[in-house]
Amino acid sequence: MPSSSGLSTDRQISALKPRDSPFEVVLAGARGLYIRVFPTGARKFEYRYTSKGGSRRRMVLGAWPDLSLSEARLRASQLRQSVHDGADPAEKKALEKLQARTGETFAELADAYWAAAARGLHGGRRRPKRDATIQTEKSWWRTHVEKKLGHRRYQDLRRTDIRLFMKALVMESRLAPASIAAVGALIQSILQYAVLEEKIDANPAAGLARPLALTSRDRLFSDDAMTTIWKTARTAATERDPTRSPRAQLSPEMGLAIQFLILTLTRRAETTGARWSEFDLKAGLWTIPASRTKALHTHIVPLTEPMVAILDEMRRRHPVRAAVFPPLRGRGDHLDPHALTRAFARICDQHRLPAGSPHDVRRTGVTTLIGRYRVPRMIAGLLLGHTIREGAAATSVYDRHSYLPEKHEALQIWGRHLEALERADAETGEGFGEGGAAIPASVPALPAPWWEAGQRQR
Repeated sequence: MPSSSGLSTDRQISALKPRDSPFEVVLAGARGLYIRVFPTGARKFEYRYTSKGGSRRRMVLGAWPDLSLSEARLRASQLRQSVHDGADPAEKKALEKLQARTGETFAELADAYWAAAARGLHGGRRRPKRDATIQTEKSWWRTHVEKKLGHRRYQDLRRTDIRLFMKALVMESRLAPASIAAVGALIQSILQYAVLEEKIDANPAAGLARPLALTSRDRLFSDDAMTTIWKTARTAATERDPTRSPRAQLSPEMGLAIQFLILTLTRRAETTGARWSEFDLKAGLWTIPASRTKALHTHIVPLTEPMVAILDEMRRRHPVRAAVFPPLRGRGDHLDPHALTRAFARICDQHRLPAGSPHDVRRTGVTTLIGRYRVPRMIAGLLLGHTIREGAAATSVYDRHSYLPEKHEALQIWGRHLEALERADAETGEGFGEGGAAIPASVPALPAPWWEAGQRQR
C-alpha cells in the first residue's frame, strides 16, 4: 500500500493503471519527486522545484523501469542540492538542448539556419525558402564565408569582425557590388536567426551587408541584340548547321525554350520548370502555381499563337514527359535554369553582343511595351508576375479582376514586335536600331482569345 506521503516501491509504480489522460503521483523519499503515467502506459519520473527567481520548474529524469525508483531519488536529491546552491537545472538543460540545435560555431549555426529556412522557421516572412534559394546560399557560403568565419564561435563575432570581413571581400574578390551585398545579406540573415533563437542579443552584421553602393539593374537588349538572340533561337529550333560542331550549337529544345521565355516574359525557372499539367490549351492559359513563382502567388499567362506553336512542337518531340522542356543529356526532371543562362551567354559571346541574361529579356520587354506602345505600367507589371500595389491595401485584396484581356493584348503586341524585328532584319539586313519603329501593318493579327467571344470584361 502507498504511504501517506506517496508511493515508496517499484512494485507500487508497476501497479498504477493508465487512464484516458496523463496523471501524476507523488513519490516518497525525495521532496519534489513524482511519477507521471501516460495513457500509453509509459511512466516517467519528474522532479519539480522553484528556481531562485521564483519560477516553477519541472524536469524529466527518465522513464521507469529503465530508471529505478532508488536511482530517481538519488538524482532528485542531487538536483535539490544544486537548486539550494542557486542553480536552475531545468533552464540549463533547455539551454543545452538549444545549444545542440544551433551548435557553437558559425558553420553549425548556418546549418541550423538552413534547416529552419526549409520550414519557414528562420524569421523574415515566415515562408519556407525554396530549395534552389538554399542551394544558392550554400554556394555563396562555401565559396566566400566558410573558410574565414565558419570555424569561429558565432557568439564571439563582433561588428568589427564582420566589417573587416566585408572589406576584405571587396578588396580581394572580383565580385560585383550586388554579389558582395548577397554575401553580406546571407551573413546577416544567419546571425539574425541566432537573435530569433535568443542565442545572441543583437545582430553584429546589421547595417554592414552592403559596403558598396548598388547600381540599378538597367541592362537592356538593343533591337539588334534582341533580333540576333531571337533568330539564333529560332534557327536552333528549326535547322542545324552542318559546318559547326554539335557541341557549339544550341539544341532544338533549348532554342524553343529561349523563344518561349522571350514570348512569355517569364522568369527562367518559370519557363524551364513548366509542366504540361499547368496548361489549358483550349482556354489559352498557362497557370504557374504559387509554389513556382518568386512572389508566391499564382501567375496566369495568356497564351498567344506563337506560344501555342512552340508547345505543340515540344509535345511532338517529347510526347510522354511531364515537363515541357526536358533536361540536357537526361540530367534532372526538366531543363536546368542555369543552362538557359549559359545559352544566353554563349549567344552573346558568339555574336559579340554585350553580356546579357534571361532576366534582361523581361526588362527589355516591359520597357518596349511601356515606352513604345504605351502599355500601362500596371499591365506590364502583371505580365512580369508582380502584384498590384496601386491604391489602398484593402482594394488590392478585393480586386480579383485578372486583367487577362489586357495581358493577352500586351503579349500579342510583344510577339508582333519580335516578328517585325526579324522581318526588318531579313529585308534590310539591319534591325530597327535604338529609335524603334511602328509594327508594320502587314503583320497579321492573331485570333481573338476565348474571353472576347462575349462582352469584353472591363
